[in-house]
Amino acid sequence: MAEIIPFQSILQARRRQREHACLQTCVAAIEHSLKVHLEEFTAAPAEEKTARASKIRKLGELLEYASHLL
Repeated sequence: MAEIIPFQSILQARRRQREHACLQTCVAAIEHSLKVHLEEFTAAPAEEKTARASKIRKLGELLEYASHLL
């Protein structure tokens, strides 16, 4: 006996798979960027530390948000 699967369900599942793959790529890019910014922060002059810390905080928040979507 065959099961009938609505075509819309197939399209929706494929779209979710693509979105999930894109989101994983985004999370990896954010993680890499955060790592680079943390490394640069340690070598940055004192007058740049505040701006760099703000950028690191924002990247951390973005990473947290994107990770929750996975």
